[in-house]
Amino acid sequence: MPKKYIKIGSLLKPVGTFGEIKVDIDDQFLDDLVSSDHFFLRINGSFVPYFIESFRETNFILIKIEEIDNPESASTFNLKDIFLEESAIASKEWQKQQSMEDLKGFKLYDEKKLIGIIVDIEIFPHQIMAWVSYKGKNMPVPLADSLIEKIDFDQQNVIMKLPEGLLEI
Repeated sequence: MPKKYIKIGSLLKPVGTFGEIKVDIDDQFLDDLVSSDHFFLRINGSFVPYFIESFRETNFILIKIEEIDNPESASTFNLKDIFLEESAIASKEWQKQQSMEDLKGFKLYDEKKLIGIIVDIEIFPHQIMAWVSYKGKNMPVPLADSLIEKIDFDQQNVIMKLPEGLLEI
């Protein structure tokens, strides 16, 4: 089975004279990067590993890549996306998002009443939305833990307790 790579952030620009690079990492993946000794960059369609020499936080996050010792060498990495292998991701929030994406095609119920079929899942920074086919329209429904009563993966059902009036918007 081929390895799957997840984008966790971007290298921005060199800082200082020793080849450190300012990085922008999605908060949910910061611990995953810190605990890893390497990350991947996509170069000519292939994922190439780069090993981390050091990692530090100041007003922003700086990373030092092995064998990159000056700003000129570091500048070749400007604005490149950083990836980790899926197996290296421990983030609970990311895992939750991945399982929520699997709900596409499931039937959505408000308690015992069938509402419709989940046609799409959209992930926002602080919320996951299901788009449900309801009365000929696609309606957004928040997949908040407090609203979900049960997810039955075998029967492909999501049972929720929706706020009154949500589908009448």
